[in-house]
Amino acid sequence: MSPMMFGFGSQRRRMLEGELQRFAEEMPQLGMTRLILIGDLVSGEPTKPDTTLELIVFQETDEPFHRRSDFWVTHLRPSVGTTFHVYTETEFFEMADSDPMLVKAQQYGDQLY
Repeated sequence: MSPMMFGFGSQRRRMLEGELQRFAEEMPQLGMTRLILIGDLVSGEPTKPDTTLELIVFQETDEPFHRRSDFWVTHLRPSVGTTFHVYTETEFFEMADSDPMLVKAQQYGDQLY
């Protein structure tokens, strides 16, 4: 049995929320027009050691979809596990009713910016 660290969940949550606050402050200067938090932090799941930030980022870009998150990782250098799902406004609204992740984001996501 591995040792249990009491209070880790709340410590991890503070780390995630601190990084999220930093992102919300820095991202508009880098071209983000809207930001939605999805995943475990908004679902009410307990914070675990592997809990990460999962974000939908709105950005006008011509980059291929599979390369867009590289921009945010390179510029923000996250200190916690972070997934950036980057869409243009047009793409988001074209897929908003058909992509299960985007449907869920509209229902349960936390719009931060």
